[in-house]
Amino acid sequence: MRAWQDDPFFQRSERDARGCWNWTGYVWANGYGCATGRGGGSRRAHRLAWQLAHGPVPAGLAVCHRCDNRRCVNPDHLFLGTSTDNNADMARKGRRVNPVGEAHGQSKLTETAVREIRAAYACGGISQRALARRHGVNQMLISYIVRRLYWRHVA
Repeated sequence: MRAWQDDPFFQRSERDARGCWNWTGYVWANGYGCATGRGGGSRRAHRLAWQLAHGPVPAGLAVCHRCDNRRCVNPDHLFLGTSTDNNADMARKGRRVNPVGEAHGQSKLTETAVREIRAAYACGGISQRALARRHGVNQMLISYIVRRLYWRHVA
């Protein structure tokens, strides 16, 4: 057993069949474990696990998961990489998701609203500004919608 494995931090994880050490402490809404660092303050648990096992994370690098399990704190499942490395790893494993329309977390409109906007504008008699006020968005978004630059997937 390696010396760092005796650290009380690792006692707050449960081992699973895949070899992951799943963080049993607090987990943020994004799925990453949250731990308190030695100097105080909240940190992602997997970053703290890396630091306990390997030392400081060099500036500009991220601690990435080989196992794709955000709760995993097993240092053997972690590697250092740039943000670009992490995104490439995600794409290579088929985990890149680009939500569109209502599935996008910041969407203010529904597909029904987009259809209504396009129909109302096509009939005439209403400005993009008026449509924007009605739907609680800005005029530029309405312009992109009616020109089918945004919400292209909506017929």
